[in-house]
Amino acid sequence: MKDQQKYITSIVLLVTAIFIFGEWVETWFGKGIASFITSISTVSVIIYGLYLAWDKWLWKQKGLAYILSKLVGFYEYPALDGKWKIVYESTFGNTTKGAGEATIQQSYSSLFIEGNFGQNSSFDSYFAQLKQKENGKWFLVYTYRNKPHSTKLTNSPSGGMHEGFAYLDVVDKNKLIGYYSNDENRKTRGKLTFTKIN
Repeated sequence: MKDQQKYITSIVLLVTAIFIFGEWVETWFGKGIASFITSISTVSVIIYGLYLAWDKWLWKQKGLAYILSKLVGFYEYPALDGKWKIVYESTFGNTTKGAGEATIQQSYSSLFIEGNFGQNSSFDSYFAQLKQKENGKWFLVYTYRNKPHSTKLTNSPSGGMHEGFAYLDVVDKNKLIGYYSNDENRKTRGKLTFTKIN
């Protein structure tokens, strides 16, 4: 889980706010409703519900993300989920250019990338993370496993299934630019450009 200390801080703040709210409710409506609001099970359900809402949707709300980033220290991650067109220039053979598509699935606490390069191969990430540079700009790093669909590539000593990593600078919410490098089986590297489709 990302930002564990920040999650703990936000939970402490939420519990405090719930108990203060309970005191206010007790003043106006009596002890029965206040006891229900401040009970451990109710507080737990509220916090868990808020965590799920934050992890799936709320972190993408710019105003709320900004407030929580300043108040608690949560990151304002760029929202990259969706479909992307990939253009690559590889050093495989001579210089090979091609295209593909990727889908990025993202919540606040996780990131997964899968895609294909036409009929030739498909890939999926087994580690992906957004990081922030000292200047405030973001980059995405991920490791992947690429599975060729062509019999010729599958049986080739240097063209079979392979693993690699990619580094992509987040230029803006619709463009990622960087490079990739493959393992010793493939021994290739190249340039990548992701452009958001939707």
